[in-house]
Amino acid sequence: MRLKVVTAGKSRGIGDGLTYESDDQVAMGTPVKVPLRRSIVEGIVLGIHEAKEAEEFDVKRIQNILCEKPLLNEAQMKTLHWMADYYCCSLRACLSVWLPPPPWSKLLPRKKIVYQLVAEKAVHGKKQRAIVEFLKDRERASSSEVQTETGASGTALKSLVKAGVVREITLPESEERQRPPSFNAPILTHDQMTAAEAIWNDRRPSLLFGITGSGKTEVYADLIVRTLRRGKRAILLVPEILLTENSIERFEKLLDRSHIAVLHSRRPAGERVREWRRIHEGHVWLVIGSRSALFAPVTDLGLVIIDEEHECTYKNEQMPRYHARETAETLARFAEAKLLLGTATPSIESWSRAKEGRYHTARLEKRYLDQPLPDVSIVDLGTVKFGSLYPFSPPLLEAIEERLKRGEQSVLFLNRRGSATALLCLDCRRRVVSPVSQLPFTVHTDRSGKPFLMDHLSGVQAPLPEHCPHCSSSNLFAVGAGTQKIESILGKVFPSARVLRADSDTLTSPEQMRLLLKKMREGQADILLGTQSVVKGLDLPNVTLAAVLLADVGLSLPHFRAGERVFQLLTQLTGRSGRAKPGQVIIQTFRPEAEEVKRAARHEVEEFLDQEWKLRLHMQYPPAVSMIRFILRGNNARLRGEALKLHIEELSRKKGQEIVMTSSPMLMAPGAYHVLVRGFHKDSNEIQAEKYGAIVDVDPIECF
Repeated sequence: MRLKVVTAGKSRGIGDGLTYESDDQVAMGTPVKVPLRRSIVEGIVLGIHEAKEAEEFDVKRIQNILCEKPLLNEAQMKTLHWMADYYCCSLRACLSVWLPPPPWSKLLPRKKIVYQLVAEKAVHGKKQRAIVEFLKDRERASSSEVQTETGASGTALKSLVKAGVVREITLPESEERQRPPSFNAPILTHDQMTAAEAIWNDRRPSLLFGITGSGKTEVYADLIVRTLRRGKRAILLVPEILLTENSIERFEKLLDRSHIAVLHSRRPAGERVREWRRIHEGHVWLVIGSRSALFAPVTDLGLVIIDEEHECTYKNEQMPRYHARETAETLARFAEAKLLLGTATPSIESWSRAKEGRYHTARLEKRYLDQPLPDVSIVDLGTVKFGSLYPFSPPLLEAIEERLKRGEQSVLFLNRRGSATALLCLDCRRRVVSPVSQLPFTVHTDRSGKPFLMDHLSGVQAPLPEHCPHCSSSNLFAVGAGTQKIESILGKVFPSARVLRADSDTLTSPEQMRLLLKKMREGQADILLGTQSVVKGLDLPNVTLAAVLLADVGLSLPHFRAGERVFQLLTQLTGRSGRAKPGQVIIQTFRPEAEEVKRAARHEVEEFLDQEWKLRLHMQYPPAVSMIRFILRGNNARLRGEALKLHIEELSRKKGQEIVMTSSPMLMAPGAYHVLVRGFHKDSNEIQAEKYGAIVDVDPIECF
């Protein structure tokens, strides 16, 4: 038998494994020890094939099998190979997300020694007789149990083993794990129960399309209970590590904390290994975590839930550059498990699959207990005289003051994604866009301080125009965040207000997020000021005002997903207000007529999705076409990138494919260069990206 083994070493060129020989039957996913050069190293068996009659090289033999039970099951192994093929990366790179770092021997099952009575022979000594009497009533017991109950020593127990009265049995520590735990089933409304039933009875991946505040979490809980009743286990993914603590609190009411595992990259390495072992040994029935929790070694997987499925954080931006949605769909298919995607604002990718019938759709169209959606108003910042209070408008300041007087709370959202600015005409309210990509130009300044425009998708540059190319107005304005002093402005205008900030500077762990939310729920704060964390799935009953300070930051990003992201953020923001009391939402923008803003204010989610899908189809952007990004760094990045473009053009001509290809320096990585290809149906064996020193990013979220 020939085995493909990926070793623990990091030598270049052997990332897809080496071939070894074995006379024993070895399952894929099994840890082994193999010779590599002059050392003996650990490895994982990732492939099995029959030996050839004539080998072109000598094949070394594996030294020994570390464990009979594979570290990864069949469904996980198939998904790992799919990832390597689809995302154009090595098996070792994919293995790095499925297993903790080596040594992998630390993951081997722990052993448990138990004792069993096999013959009731006459025994000498009071302690030995006590042991025999104790074991009569039990199938087996551990040494500690025997000694605690009888007072006998370990020597007395060993003497009985030697005499053949008691048998010593070595078992995996996980032997006693199989029975599902007890749980507290949730009580659902009629609409929630209807949705849960429809999802459970459809074998396709399901999209739970529920408005903010409709109780999607209760549907998740019901489906988890149904899964446990079948003796299966579940994985729940949340879009951010900071939100794991918020999720745990809800599901601790469902089943005991000892049956729940939490996985994310900010946990210490030792804790992650301990949780991995608990899951692999079968002590865990529900795994909660960020995207990496998808790779938990769950046995008998029956359900995968991706909450807020539209979030871009489900895309990994390091190798392997997987997307949790695509990978979860593949894992669920191989494991014959149910996949559920939940959101109030579906991604265009999921929406198109639902329209095509690839995904089943279930809807929750009303808020829990019929609580009304908040009133939404749009403030046109182009008409506001700010003075020193930019970007606070008088209506927003009045609304905050009113909440402070009533003892209610406010959430202020600051979209800090990107710091680049766009050039906006304050008369026609259009942005100056690149004629190549049809995306907004970004305003830059050269070394002398002179401003210019740049299209980071195509690399095109242009001088700053004196007049609007659409209406010829000279009233042009560089729109930026301008919100660095938001907290200090609040302190000056509302000196008695208790303000909490939620951003990457103030929140570094899930525990800090939990404490922040606890303060909000207990009324220890009046205003929550934050970035995207404050709009994702938070249920704060006393929040009656939610406001976005400057919607244009997202709209001005040079990205084909910019409108979709802004719409999702604005719609999610409306869900933070009015959950238990009548609520209000204020959207401040220089572009009140933008479709994203108008439709979010009117809660027209489905209409926006249909419109955006048609636009992507017309402009030939994902998901209408495939997209691959090639990233080049280091010396001669541009030259290597241009050579790669010629290579891809030649491949496309041979295949008869029509592609759109652009290249430019990368906005977020000085000294790097990227090539963006739309419509290219890849073959990972043909691309040969490594020849050009390029990183392959399939289905990229970012494109500049």
